[in-house]
Amino acid sequence: MVGETLVVDEFWWADEKLKERLRRDPAGVLKERGTNVPAGVALSIIHEVIRIVSLLWLDGKIVPLEKFYIDPSDEGLLFGRGVWESTRTIGSIPWLWPLHIDRLRRTAALLNIDVAPERLPDSQQVTDYVRSLSTQDVVVRLNATAGRPGKTGIVWMSAVLRPQPMASIRLRSHQLPVEKGQPYLTWKTFQYATRLQIGQEAGQGGFDTALLLDSKENLLEAAHANIFVRLQDGWSTPTADGGLLPGTVRQHLLDHAPLPMRERTIPYAQLAEVREAFLSNSNVGLVPIAQIDDHHFQTGGETLRLMNWLESEPAAGTSLRVVGPSN
Repeated sequence: MVGETLVVDEFWWADEKLKERLRRDPAGVLKERGTNVPAGVALSIIHEVIRIVSLLWLDGKIVPLEKFYIDPSDEGLLFGRGVWESTRTIGSIPWLWPLHIDRLRRTAALLNIDVAPERLPDSQQVTDYVRSLSTQDVVVRLNATAGRPGKTGIVWMSAVLRPQPMASIRLRSHQLPVEKGQPYLTWKTFQYATRLQIGQEAGQGGFDTALLLDSKENLLEAAHANIFVRLQDGWSTPTADGGLLPGTVRQHLLDHAPLPMRERTIPYAQLAEVREAFLSNSNVGLVPIAQIDDHHFQTGGETLRLMNWLESEPAAGTSLRVVGPSN
């Protein structure tokens, strides 16, 4: 009717009790959910963050966190038979999404998890989900479980704020605790606790994360990222021969980087020859390596060139970053 004001329920998905709390103390609700909002952030931004941490994509529908349900008999929950992918968005578009979907399907096949292709969201579906949450760019995570006999698993997606950027990173070496060729521990599966623990142990030792080595003291990868090093004859990354997770950014660099990149065996002893080095993953892009054990490196011109090339390739998006609680 002319002259009437349309009232939009900002928290349409919440029950009455939660709505009251969100209106009275939205920052307090966010803190309970693991997100700390700096003082002075606009209320409209806080509401966006609330949507980001509260709404999930479940088989094509958006549902509130409180109504999300996993079958207690799902083998993803009981035995870790689940797969996942994550990447940042740029302009709400998921970065390198076709590579992520391809890897998820290949990982699911390795673990005999049946996921119908039509259940996996394409780039447009991810973009629509992200834009329903926020105008900010986020990191999205897609998950698929194995289900149980007689019932297929579930496919869902969540979003989190992008992590704070790091100027550089320090690594402590750690031998890979499993034999090569173990898909549950070298691919993106629900059995991810080993990688988390190794990274946390490096953090307790004063480093940012761990650099994994094989039984012959060859470089493999960081706990959550791939590694590239600049040797005298050019840029190299360890060969994906069953001991590391071949990342989507790693593949993108091998295929399209403006500087030649190759796969090769890189002995730990060759770190003495390294001129520059960086880590890559799809949540943060490229991060220069400042230190590996007692070896120190400068952020060189070629690393900066690669970072600038990677960031300028897609259209730049906006990004709000809110600090989570310290561990």
